[in-house]
Amino acid sequence: MKRLLSIAWAVMSSQALLPLVCGIFLLTYIGIAFSTDDALIALMEYTRSSVVLTVLLALIPMNSACRILAEAKRYIKRRRALRVETTDVPATLFDETVEMSVSPSFGELQARLKASGYSARQSDNALVAWRGLSIFPARILFLAASFCIFAGILVSLTTRTSHRMAVIEGQPIPTATGGGGLVERITMRTASGSVLARVLSIEVAQSDSGDAKKVFGLYPPSTYRGYFVYPRYLGFAPVIRLSTPDAQNYETQGTLNIYPPGREDRVKIPGSPYLMEFSMAQPPDGSDPFITGRVTFLFRLLKGKDVLFAGSAPVGGEFVHDGYRLAIPDCRRMVITDFIRDYGVLLVWTASILYLVSGCIWLPVRVFAPRREMRFTFAQDALQANSRAEGGRRKHGGIFHEALDYLESGRSKMDKAP
Repeated sequence: MKRLLSIAWAVMSSQALLPLVCGIFLLTYIGIAFSTDDALIALMEYTRSSVVLTVLLALIPMNSACRILAEAKRYIKRRRALRVETTDVPATLFDETVEMSVSPSFGELQARLKASGYSARQSDNALVAWRGLSIFPARILFLAASFCIFAGILVSLTTRTSHRMAVIEGQPIPTATGGGGLVERITMRTASGSVLARVLSIEVAQSDSGDAKKVFGLYPPSTYRGYFVYPRYLGFAPVIRLSTPDAQNYETQGTLNIYPPGREDRVKIPGSPYLMEFSMAQPPDGSDPFITGRVTFLFRLLKGKDVLFAGSAPVGGEFVHDGYRLAIPDCRRMVITDFIRDYGVLLVWTASILYLVSGCIWLPVRVFAPRREMRFTFAQDALQANSRAEGGRRKHGGIFHEALDYLESGRSKMDKAP
């Protein structure tokens, strides 16, 4: 049983597990790409419904957690190895281990290592020297970020819920549970920033449940009653009144995804055989209809598959043709919005922060003060020398081997200081 647990730990903490699992998903993606154009979406759906792929994906955050424990364990052991009173030092903690049959004199060597910029301390049978800072904090933050991002992906795939709804100016904001506050205003204005050319704002008033007034924009996404709010498409919700030659009157409010000009959408007139196709005319002055609110609709009226007529009408206007009368007395701005409950997003954002902090720690430490360590231990008429460097390996290796030459020959060849 102990051997089985040891093998399982070795597998779960292996650095090869991540590329192996990613390779399996890459092959699956390539296979799916031959049968569909939306290969990524199909892979996500397939992973959500497949127990095998879900378990494989779960192995990645588990691997990151195990590697965090392994790195912490190795770091603690290395810290203990730099204590001169420690005698049992595994060679696997270091990059290089050399054994020699010499009887060393550590006194002068300690002084020379200090002159080379190392801190050092010694006992009767051991000498340890070190300089620089360890990248261990950056490494742990990197592994923690890897854990968060893959755990976030796993949580998103298995628990994510999404509802796409039309948010219309002047109407309650739709929610999955109902009872949302009133959408007071939807506005879009030109921005002066270098990233976003337009700024969208959806202002929602306080509701009976006590929600405070909130303003939703494009980025960063806000939350409303536990759901992230992602505006997707802009459009208009006109009130359509249709009178027919047989004295029938119909009225409905359409939700038209026709922004920007050039897009088309359809509205089925309830209780009638009529269907209307809408688009939006481009204003002659080049203004933006969503910003100004001045909209002229282009439309076609269909009965079954037959086109009865085509025309145009502005908001507040009407169009008359062969006994048909079409009026658009009112029109509201509309935003087709995704309401998404996704707890994995928080983990992904946390991962982004951790990756950034890890890089900010790793780069200056790696460039300006990399960790370098040496340990010389004399026991049972033999000297064991260990060396490790996280950066500047060539220079550190030269000093380490000069120290070995000094101990072996009794004279120092360490003439140069770093």
